[in-house]
Amino acid sequence: MPGRAWPLLRADRRPAGGSQLHGVRGKPENCNGVNVNSNNLWGLCLTIVLLGGAVGAQQSVAPKPAVGPVSAPVTTGPSSGSPAAASSEKVVLRVGTTQVTASEVDLLVSAMGSRARAIVANEGLHPVGEEYVRMLVLSRQALDDHLDSSPALRSRLEFLRDQALAGAEYQKMASEVRVGPEEAGQYFSAHRSDFETVEVREFLIRKRPQDSQDPQLGLSAEEAKARAASIRQALLAGTDIENVAKNFATPSNAVILIDRQPRAFRREQMIPALARAAFDIKDTGVAEPVETPQAFIVVKVFRHQHPELKEVATEIESKLRQQKLAAEIDDLTRKPAVWMDEDYFKPKPATPLASPVQQPAPARQ
Repeated sequence: MPGRAWPLLRADRRPAGGSQLHGVRGKPENCNGVNVNSNNLWGLCLTIVLLGGAVGAQQSVAPKPAVGPVSAPVTTGPSSGSPAAASSEKVVLRVGTTQVTASEVDLLVSAMGSRARAIVANEGLHPVGEEYVRMLVLSRQALDDHLDSSPALRSRLEFLRDQALAGAEYQKMASEVRVGPEEAGQYFSAHRSDFETVEVREFLIRKRPQDSQDPQLGLSAEEAKARAASIRQALLAGTDIENVAKNFATPSNAVILIDRQPRAFRREQMIPALARAAFDIKDTGVAEPVETPQAFIVVKVFRHQHPELKEVATEIESKLRQQKLAAEIDDLTRKPAVWMDEDYFKPKPATPLASPVQQPAPARQ
């Protein structure tokens, strides 16, 4: 092993079939709740998952360091005397006096991201073992070199330990939150309008900055307002929306038909003025033009949708669980004496959104 390259830490490693392991360069992979670049997938995943054990090794090299803390689903396993239990406690790797069992390797793999687990399914556990050995060898060497005495490293390890413990506690608390059907029904009754959607297509008529005469940046405010009014009248007259887009097109693309197909939005997904204009139309029609700092928007409404509780029950239950969990965490933060330098941690002023384009509502279940 000494003197070999570290192929698992390179982006060009390929499996036997020759296809690239890591897909699109730079795409983040989730490893134990942390997004990492796939170019360093194995090394970073192992480092993140195993750092909990490394923290304990700051003081001494234990004969059997713990692997973790790692969050994983809790299952009821076999009794300690069963063959399966004995197999899980089988030592499968040893570096000096440090031993690693099969159950610890399994726990490590379960904490990795989906693509890392796919590599294990394709290549087996040998790549994991290689990286585990390198991690342990380097960790022991770091102790021999007294790198654990570095205040910066101690601080970093302590932070990562706290982060891992916090993540484990968060998952434990989340697993214990319960939301009953009655709670979901009460929430739906009180917030029914939040789940209503309106199906629309939108025209965007761009305005150029007031201090600019460049027609490529859009129309003047007066021209954009007039163009928006004309588009609305054409739509009200029954002109096909695609023909309206062609008839009012400009060389500078100042008039844009945003959506190729009608899209559904909830109120919260639209800027307030646009939501009022669209939802005030009871059935179908064309809303009055809405002005934003960058454009005028003309909305054609195709239909309104009023989902039943069963269609949004899963979403409501998830929302209520998050609310209960957030409340529990808020209660925890009030128990110890917490102080923050408000001047140091002051938020930056909010910046306005650059675009008025909305995101569509989630697909109905």
